[in-house]
Amino acid sequence: MFRRVFILVTVLISGLWIQAQQSAMDTTNGYYESVEEAWGLKLYTAYRHNAMEISHDNSSLKLLPNSPMTLGMGVSFKGAGVWLGVGLPHSQQSIHKYGKSDRLDIQGSVSMKRMIGEAYLRYYKGYYNSNPDDFVSWDKDYYPKIPDLKTLSLGFSANYILNHRKFSNKAAYSRTQIQIKSTGSILMGIFINYDASESENGFFPSEFPDSITSGLDISAYQYFATGINLGYTYTWVISRSFFVNGTLNPGLGYKDIRIKNSAGIQEIKRNANLQLAMKISIGYESKVLFAGITASTLIRNMNTNNYDIDMATEQFRLYIGKRF
Repeated sequence: MFRRVFILVTVLISGLWIQAQQSAMDTTNGYYESVEEAWGLKLYTAYRHNAMEISHDNSSLKLLPNSPMTLGMGVSFKGAGVWLGVGLPHSQQSIHKYGKSDRLDIQGSVSMKRMIGEAYLRYYKGYYNSNPDDFVSWDKDYYPKIPDLKTLSLGFSANYILNHRKFSNKAAYSRTQIQIKSTGSILMGIFINYDASESENGFFPSEFPDSITSGLDISAYQYFATGINLGYTYTWVISRSFFVNGTLNPGLGYKDIRIKNSAGIQEIKRNANLQLAMKISIGYESKVLFAGITASTLIRNMNTNNYDIDMATEQFRLYIGKRF
């Protein structure tokens, strides 16, 4: 199976490369126009993290890293673009309230006429519980922390745009084209995701009583999933100056889960996988400047001992740019 997945990924990447070599100057049926011959300069701020929610009955434990805002700049020309950013340092007040999180965040995307490719790598160490009042009486000025909790997420997806003659993904996200008329498209593709997490002291803060934490004996887990996407994306052109894009892209496939408890005993589960990727883009266009907001999340799920564990890879970006 893994060999077939590798072959399929190779074919899709080859298709993405061939498409990237084609001319970007393409206006089709008056639905979008290209501005890829102009240099584009963008300034942005972004917030990214790996969130985790552990649910049982009617209660949910929400875990987040203390992920700082990122400031950066992007440059695009002839359909190619580079974004570079740096995370702002944690303040002492932020460390006191949320703890300190180490992180490594790398991501890339390729958006072309017929295909969209995305990949990411995210590593975080140091989490806090954002809803302690749901479990204990909490009146402190900081959140309960799990400093040794680590997560690693790797992902790749490639999707084919069926209505590529009228719909432009570049207009909604890379902003190297401009959507003139409202339209949408079915998306079809594949995905591969890998998640791993571990904590020697468990996934509950040490401040919680044993009566709460004893039912979830997990010290580490690994999650691998692969399958196909079938979704839809639509851009509503409100006026020449404003647009809104929304994308829902559910995935169905296979997942392999390996969960280890505090005694080192490993549980293995293999079953069907269902995940959901969602994106939204709100954009402004003028003769001088363009600006926008984008947000995305990828939600995966696993379960053990009547507990559900939801993992979410999330991103929010605010930017302003100018074409030359």
